[in-house]
Amino acid sequence: MPLDPPDIYCAEQIFVPPTFPGILKQYTKAAIRTQPYDLLRWSAAYFRALAKGERPPVKERLEYPQITTESGLSPGFLKVLIQQIGKECSAKVCKLQEIWDGLCLDRQKLKEMLQLSGCQDGNEVDWLSFIAVASGHLNENLQQTMQMLCELLTEEPEGGCASIPMYVFQQLYQFLAEMDCPEIPGIGPRVPEETTKAALNYLQEMAASHSGFIMPRHTTHILCPPLY
Repeated sequence: MPLDPPDIYCAEQIFVPPTFPGILKQYTKAAIRTQPYDLLRWSAAYFRALAKGERPPVKERLEYPQITTESGLSPGFLKVLIQQIGKECSAKVCKLQEIWDGLCLDRQKLKEMLQLSGCQDGNEVDWLSFIAVASGHLNENLQQTMQMLCELLTEEPEGGCASIPMYVFQQLYQFLAEMDCPEIPGIGPRVPEETTKAALNYLQEMAASHSGFIMPRHTTHILCPPLY
């Protein structure tokens, strides 16, 4: 017959694992910075990532005022997705769905973004195309979307000039410009070919004088033709 556990009369009799205070402190700070829509679901994703030795889905800083969109996506959450998946050419849809659900974002909007990104088989998606489409849902016009993509994909530290290779900029710009999505302001209706050619000719000249890199400020220069 099992013995009854000893009675506890004081706090000194309670054993607290030595790592518990640190884990709890980091979790609390992460929850405050991330501001998840569903704390319990996000907490499950947070501790699951820690248990696997992976980077948890945590924003770098608190977004204030908090951005509200139909999908629940914000620039901060998009950065979390990039941190979790990286900047590879393709991404596993199942992995993206797992992170998306952990951030408590709208699953139907994810499906719509995957379709716009050209995901056909449901197994993999062109990751940069998805980032471009997702960015389009967060901006008011195509130029703002391209500037955000520079800031998301740059390898420079925060506060730098946010440069990216011209070939990456051109690939994503042409991809978005050829789409016809007037209901998504950050993408908009199809851009005429002569408009994209004029913009790319100017930006290629700028990139040639900057070691093949383009910066957001180049797209806002007075001499730069409109992107849309």
